[in-house]
This record gives sequence, structure tokens and C-alpha cells, in this order.
Amino acid sequence: MIVGYCRIGPLEPVARLDAQKRDLAAIGAQQYFCEKASVFGTMPELERAIDLARKGDVIAITKPYRVAHSTRGVLALIERLGSKGVGLRILHTPIDTSTTTGRMILGSAPLWSLGASPLRSVLWDLALGWRRGR
Repeated sequence: MIVGYCRIGPLEPVARLDAQKRDLAAIGAQQYFCEKASVFGTMPELERAIDLARKGDVIAITKPYRVAHSTRGVLALIERLGSKGVGLRILHTPIDTSTTTGRMILGSAPLWSLGASPLRSVLWDLALGWRRGR
């Protein structure tokens, strides 16, 4: 089963949520979990999608920054899903951890190809490192 996850920022119009759902429907998503980003950065609908997904399922997203602020966050999600036997597909990229080819591409591609710019990813990691050190 393909589970679609849609998320928009607090200032984005709801039409963008509908556009994400259309993109996910085009690849065959059967169930959707949608939310608007909160100020606190929690993602309860993503957690519900992960809880619903079973071994062999795929969680599909439109952009990597919809689930994480940094490349490190995307990789942590991929590892978490992988431990459940669930794949992650990022639309409009070759990343699909439910296939052998997708995993190979993930392993050989530069990390910034996950969609977060290298500068944004480094700045986010530094900010969190500073925050954790306090």
C-alpha cells in the first residue's frame, strides 16, 4: 500500500495541500495523512502514517523538506522506516527506498540531492547542535 503524507507551512495556502494530494494520487496513494505545520515543529499526522504503515508499504512525500529540516532528518526517517520494513518515496527524485535501485541511488548520490540545500542543511544542524549544547 502507498501511504501519502502531505504537509504545508503555516503561511502556505490550502491549495498547495490539494496539489500534493493530486501528485500522490497520481502514483497510486490509497490513504492520505495531511497537516499544516505547527509552530512547535511536531508532525502528528506523520506519526500516524508511520504507525499505520506495515512491512512492504511505502510512505510517499512530494518534497523532503515536508518531513525534515535537514538531510540528517531525512536520513533518520529513512532509517526509522527501514527498521519497520517500510519504504520512503520522494516524488520527482530517484529516491525510493522500497526498491533496490532506489536504495542504491540513495547510497551513491550526494546527500544534498535529497532536496535540502547543503547550506540550509548545515545551518539547521548547527542551530540544533547549539540548542542541544545549552
